[in-house]
Amino acid sequence: MKKILFNGLGNRGWIGGLYYLKNIIFSCLESEKIKKEYRIVVLIDSAHADIFTCFGNRIDLHIYDGTNKAKLALYEMNLIWLHGVKYCYALELNKIGSLFASRGIFWIPDFQHKTLPEFFQPEELARKDVTDRKMTELPNTLVLSSEDARHDLERFYPEHKCRTQVVHFVSYIEPELRTITPELERGVADKFGLHKKYVYLPNQFWKHKNHVVAVRAIERIKKRGLLADYDFVFTGNLEDYRNPEYINELKAIMETEPVAGSIRLLGFVERTEQLCIMKNAAFIVQPSLCEGWGTVLEDAKVLDKAVLLSDIPVHREQKNEKCTLFDPHDPDALADLIVATAERADRPEEAAYFAGDMMAGMANMYREAGEYAKALEKIFV
Repeated sequence: MKKILFNGLGNRGWIGGLYYLKNIIFSCLESEKIKKEYRIVVLIDSAHADIFTCFGNRIDLHIYDGTNKAKLALYEMNLIWLHGVKYCYALELNKIGSLFASRGIFWIPDFQHKTLPEFFQPEELARKDVTDRKMTELPNTLVLSSEDARHDLERFYPEHKCRTQVVHFVSYIEPELRTITPELERGVADKFGLHKKYVYLPNQFWKHKNHVVAVRAIERIKKRGLLADYDFVFTGNLEDYRNPEYINELKAIMETEPVAGSIRLLGFVERTEQLCIMKNAAFIVQPSLCEGWGTVLEDAKVLDKAVLLSDIPVHREQKNEKCTLFDPHDPDALADLIVATAERADRPEEAAYFAGDMMAGMANMYREAGEYAKALEKIFV
């Protein structure tokens, strides 16, 4: 059979990129056409292989743990040339990737460095522009995760030569959700001290994720003496290599009274723990200023949770009926919305709505994955 290679070695430092590959593979496996014609091959190291073992024998998993670049290059060349790889999905145009450019399916998650350049150092802006321009100047297919990203491509690279295909994705989290039991949920609650009602904010602490508007909103809520029976739970890596002082700016607000007693800053948590926390939250707040196609929102959709969502173009495209949009630059409006939503969540007649129907969410996950697979079928011809 012809093969499609998903090389995860380049994304080892970006866990979101590995989950993206997992989600695209899931959609591929929901397509009878792709399964009939292609075998999925994944190249990854042993530290991250567990992300893909959920697919079992439906994919070929190649583990490579070496650090020698020359040996890795030989391994990749052997894998591609001798094992019938026709397409390299999300190919990076580094020295090795350039050798196989004709087989490349490129992917640009978003154009954040163009829309929010103030969050980047000049050197990184220049590097990202060179990388993106290389991909857009080749006649290969470029995958974009949203129509909003396609609009940005036309805006920033109007003379591009690439063919574009928008491919949405769902969060394939069924394997993790199947392991969640009442005992595990109680264990996670005990581990992190989550014994009050809480609002959940599950983003990494990169500046474009815009935690600051949520923290300022919480500050306003607490100064008004409201939601005393609620905590606000934050998870995610606390470091932003581009803006290393950002977390300290947030902590300066979080650690002052009366905010401090209501903030639970948990840092990075294991994936199943994260989903337990999301499942048992009253609702989710997602204040980001930029997304390609947000995984947090897709997770929430599978769990059928209510989400307060920043009003940006991609979120208008991605939202469902349980999302409420807010101005991501207005902490006063967000404070009012959080209070109003918490009051709804406390009403007995609204309990089922805010608890969510996980089985319905998973059924919708499969339905949407099948729909999104049709766009992938147009790529793998």
